[in-house]
Amino acid sequence: MIARTTTTRFPRRLLAGALLAAGVGGLLGGCAGLPQGPTYTDAELRAICERQGGWWRGELIAGYCEYQTASISQAP
Repeated sequence: MIARTTTTRFPRRLLAGALLAAGVGGLLGGCAGLPQGPTYTDAELRAICERQGGWWRGELIAGYCEYQTASISQAP
């Protein structure tokens, strides 16, 4: 009687393990195909640019912040 119960449990456990692995694999594989959103919006990039002393040129070139570099001609 003991041999019969162990032989009937093994296929059920094997099937349950295979279904669990397929479900986890489906979840991980399905989420990997989603497109990534932008890290920062244009408004956030503009605020960061202005905080750091730059000029926001996002209207001309998308996401571009212009900084003035030091030059010899402007030195006192």
